[in-house]
Amino acid sequence: MRIISLSPALTRTVSELGGGAAIVGRTPWCETPQAPDARIVGSLEDRDLEAIAALRPTLVLRQSSVTDPALETVARSVGAEVHSWHFDRVSDVQASLAPIAALLAAGGIAGAPDAATHIAAAHAEAVRAPVRAKGPVLFLFSVDPPMAFGTGTYVDDLWVSMGGVNAVRMPGYPAITAEDVVRLAPAAIVSIGRSSIPKWMKDASAVLVAIDAPELLEPSARMMVSGPASLRGADDAICAITASQSGAHK
Repeated sequence: MRIISLSPALTRTVSELGGGAAIVGRTPWCETPQAPDARIVGSLEDRDLEAIAALRPTLVLRQSSVTDPALETVARSVGAEVHSWHFDRVSDVQASLAPIAALLAAGGIAGAPDAATHIAAAHAEAVRAPVRAKGPVLFLFSVDPPMAFGTGTYVDDLWVSMGGVNAVRMPGYPAITAEDVVRLAPAAIVSIGRSSIPKWMKDASAVLVAIDAPELLEPSARMMVSGPASLRGADDAICAITASQSGAHK
């Protein structure tokens, strides 16, 4: 099996299902430790059709709800299938696990369906216990400018399924202003990534938590299992800061 993935999230999902070594083409942002020689063939918007054809894939994976006739023509010319998914929510990733696993199994990766079943079960267990943080939490994936996980996103899905409250009620991934952050008055602000939280955000919340959790920056099979664990780490930090502040006030 020879796989080209035009999505970091799909690359991660294929790897989690046991197909990482079969990846021969990828985007510049894909991590392929099981296939270190995988060639960069561009991205969803700027794919190199000649490079894709030269790799003679059997399977091309992309993350989009829009078809790509040129890519499909090239894929057919080398005997490859093109399959597309669109990931925004946890349910999108859940729904993709079985069909992706079936494609991998058909290509000789026999353990993929069992891996998909294990991931689904591990996810259900990971979100079972409720978080302890009280009040709405603002989740940011960028701090300059502030950009948030709103409703209908996978982080919102995870947090809400664990009993938490998202401070942002706008859908998608909105850019928000400093005034918006203050106006939201969140019980806590969680920055996901490697950026430090600006000091001015203390005007909006006394509880600031930064977590380096790359699995929460892309909706993939890894997010399904590791994402809840990272959010629990944020929850623990929120509760510890809140308790220390309460003790200091006493």
